[in-house]
Amino acid sequence: MLSRDVAERWADMPPPVRATAPAALSSNTVVALLWAGMASTLHRVRRGEGALPAVNFSLIAYLGSPEPHALASALVSVLAIGVMYAFNDLYDAPTDSNNPKKDLAVVATYLDHRRVAGLSLFVLHGLTIGLAFATLGPRATAAVAGVMFVNVVYSTVLKGVPVIDVVWCGLWGALYAAIVGATPWLMLLVGLMTAVCHLYQALDDRVADAANAITTTAVRSPALSRNVLVALSVLLCVTLRPVLGGFWALSAFAPLVIFFACDRPHVGWLLTKVCFGVMWLSVLGIVRATG
Repeated sequence: MLSRDVAERWADMPPPVRATAPAALSSNTVVALLWAGMASTLHRVRRGEGALPAVNFSLIAYLGSPEPHALASALVSVLAIGVMYAFNDLYDAPTDSNNPKKDLAVVATYLDHRRVAGLSLFVLHGLTIGLAFATLGPRATAAVAGVMFVNVVYSTVLKGVPVIDVVWCGLWGALYAAIVGATPWLMLLVGLMTAVCHLYQALDDRVADAANAITTTAVRSPALSRNVLVALSVLLCVTLRPVLGGFWALSAFAPLVIFFACDRPHVGWLLTKVCFGVMWLSVLGIVRATG
């Protein structure tokens, strides 16, 4: 969970050149931060992110939980991803002010209200964990706390550690799926797909990350990115084989084919997500059919 020390550290950061937030929002801190929190998620969805909530929603339907439990699982999943996205955007705001792929009004709002935003997110992390405990029980609560911890460590420590950054994001995806009760095998599958997608995102952000001296796997070298993608594809193929069989498990190498065939990382990322969507629904259908 977000620590108070981390939550307050933005107060001491010198503000870089920033975009101008909407005037009406800047005049009211509460309204501005509510807007920024929602905009953090909506901006990501517009760019093609948001697959993990869709995974959890599909798992809720697949598991056939009673309606109250299903609704609580969906609510906690949405709140958790929203809080984590907001934390990532708040922490990265000082370096995102020169990144055209970011919502610069959101960046400016977080820069204007760093201390209040940090403390608010500290509280929201705790409230989300408390809601999980009250509605879903200890196992889901541990998953929520775990995925939030992994998210904070990634942003504050591991984002610039090659290879580990990709593996850590895979763990993030696996723990997020655990919120709704995914089995270990399904958690592994989600984790591998999340790691592949994160690698593509890192490739898309390579120029901005290099300019900010953040040495992601993609920044370190194209060869390393390729090798990590090969390893993830092999692991994904082995994971899929028991359910899809040897031939269809080879679909795990689709992201690798896309990597060599497409020179635009964002397009490759979107194509990979489409492949993974078909793969994921096929897996759930086969597992349900075979009991």
